[in-house]
Amino acid sequence: MDLRKYQKCKKGIGLLLLLAPFVGGGIVWLVMEHVVLAVWAAVLLVLGGLPVHLQYWLDERYIGSVVADLSRLCESLAVLEEQEIFAENEDTQLSKLQDRVWKLIRMYRRQNEVSRQEQENIKALVSDISHQLKTPLANLNMYTEFLADPAVDEAERAEYMAVVRLSVERLSFLSESMIKISRLEGGLIHLHAQMQSMNETVLTAVKDVFAKAVERGTEITYQGAEEILVYHDRRWTAEAVFNLLDNAVKYSPPGSVIAVTVRRLGLFMSVDVRDQAPRIAEEERAKIFQRFYRGESGRSIEGLGLGLYLAREIVRRQGGYMNLAREEGGNVFSVFLPQKDGA
Repeated sequence: MDLRKYQKCKKGIGLLLLLAPFVGGGIVWLVMEHVVLAVWAAVLLVLGGLPVHLQYWLDERYIGSVVADLSRLCESLAVLEEQEIFAENEDTQLSKLQDRVWKLIRMYRRQNEVSRQEQENIKALVSDISHQLKTPLANLNMYTEFLADPAVDEAERAEYMAVVRLSVERLSFLSESMIKISRLEGGLIHLHAQMQSMNETVLTAVKDVFAKAVERGTEITYQGAEEILVYHDRRWTAEAVFNLLDNAVKYSPPGSVIAVTVRRLGLFMSVDVRDQAPRIAEEERAKIFQRFYRGESGRSIEGLGLGLYLAREIVRRQGGYMNLAREEGGNVFSVFLPQKDGA
């Protein structure tokens, strides 16, 4: 029964109870022609109807109170604030309804927080990209104007072309890296983990960086006599290890030795890359894996600050983590991946 029908029924019953003493007293007087009995009959009917009137009055008060509390509950949902309107420790339908509203409030709060964080990430990303594009675009604009000058000799032209080529390479690397990161963060890239040799994955990364190491006179040593099988995506894990090796070669002085170690560590296995680059300051350890972050000691060297961030994302999405340790004479970047049963 809805509220309108309830109110109509209540009014009808109230009218009947109001008329009942008069009707009852009239019937007694007509039948028995006795005024005193008729009055007593009317009084008894009035007294008999009082509890019913009282019950309807109490019901109306209760329903009004419940409606007011439900209105407050709706308001709490609108402003996403948990308010205890109905006793939480009582096993009533209203308490259960309140509990469901609280769950909705928590869910909407989480969704709002995720949305807010995504908006902050987008703002930060746009800001980072615009900052990274500023230098190469300015160089391209300036040096193309220099090249348009007919008075430029061949030596200067070659020098300007080298700067233009470097700026184009920087823009190309930036666009490729951002595409990888955006696809990875957006879930467009699905890592396909298989039980396979981590040794072979690491050697793939070593081969990819070998030419650059030879060019700088850097030696890469590899230690991993025991074959370690672990669930991982070979292509993307090799990309993560390559980024560590590329940084090690880039930031270590020419003629350095980069040591790569693959080892088993109980529940995890690790890939350690030891470089001979300047030691990263302790206060930078928490920042070094952030997107576009460049350490103080490496700002004079060409780079974007995306390699470590991308490596960490790849490892994290496979249930692993990365670590940076400082040693005498360099740094150790480590990749840790969990070893499943049968590894």
